[in-house]
Amino acid sequence: MQTIRAVRHMGRKCKQIARCTGSKKVQEQFCTVGTLTDGFLKQQFLPLFEQSEKLPNSIQTQKEFFNSLAILTGLYGFEIMDVENKPYPYNILLTHSYVQKQLRKSGQDIELTILQGNSGMVKLATNHTYNTGNTLYYIPILPLYRLLQNKKHKQTAELLLSVFAYLYHIAGIPYYRENSSYLFYQYECMEEWLIDDFENDETEESNSTLSEFNQAIYYGDVMLRKIYNLYHLNYFKQRTESYRPRTFFEKDCLTVAEKALALLLEYPDYTIFQNTSNREFEYDDTVIKAEQYISFIADSNGLLYENIARVVNDEFNECSEMEEPTLLQIYDAENQPSNKGLDFEYRLFPLINDLCTLLNNTP
Repeated sequence: MQTIRAVRHMGRKCKQIARCTGSKKVQEQFCTVGTLTDGFLKQQFLPLFEQSEKLPNSIQTQKEFFNSLAILTGLYGFEIMDVENKPYPYNILLTHSYVQKQLRKSGQDIELTILQGNSGMVKLATNHTYNTGNTLYYIPILPLYRLLQNKKHKQTAELLLSVFAYLYHIAGIPYYRENSSYLFYQYECMEEWLIDDFENDETEESNSTLSEFNQAIYYGDVMLRKIYNLYHLNYFKQRTESYRPRTFFEKDCLTVAEKALALLLEYPDYTIFQNTSNREFEYDDTVIKAEQYISFIADSNGLLYENIARVVNDEFNECSEMEEPTLLQIYDAENQPSNKGLDFEYRLFPLINDLCTLLNNTP
């Protein structure tokens, strides 16, 4: 992450994270929202226990536990260990530990828990989490605009334009020139600050930053009109299949496009925010919303970006929690759990990271 320059505070304060450039460096860790507390089994299955301790009914608990387990293992396709010769509750304890280890082999952050509903019925549940790594998933627009102006890279630029159209129309990533987006407000504040700074003390730096701002606004609107056109989304598959890369950069562009197209075909109605919103924190300004750290942005280089990043970083540092993709699945006859979990998020976020890396290294 590049060194971020100081910027004047502008009334409303802002938070801290690193831009999406493939770097994992962060300046502060934040907690994950949506911690599960309700419905957990009131009694813990411990390695050692006294016979006098009150445990749930042996026969009923085992029946419900292993019925729920059958649904889970049927979805994930792994066999369960033989615990018939183990007494209750150790048979459940050992099984829980074994299944947790199997779930970890998926490469996803999955926590296996035992729940007890209001009726007293025991069920297994998995809490899936995707750690966004305190990263700003800000996708720069201007590198693609510049690529479109180069006739040698027209086909590559159009391929990436289709990727952008997918991320905007289907994945639902906000665009900084739309007034409903978080970054629209940040650019608006930056404009007021730049004009005031320019009028009071015109310098080469203020001239340069103001010039970058004007380009961000003008070309940002140009690119929004292009991305908004569904033509680029409708011809996404055709462009990908007909693309013939010649350089390493073009091969990487094709790889990103193929991954994005695969997500579109496999998850045609999935958005990047479907597992991040939490009603409990809807109006809580101490929580970093997913819509604040995921967005299109003008550029991720230059003085303008450095100033905006500092303002955002300052605001994020004042928050105590952060929205991240989470998913709770309960394994019983009433629910319809899936072995996909957060597969969409585990593929989309790295894809955005790869796309940002490409855009920051355009020829």
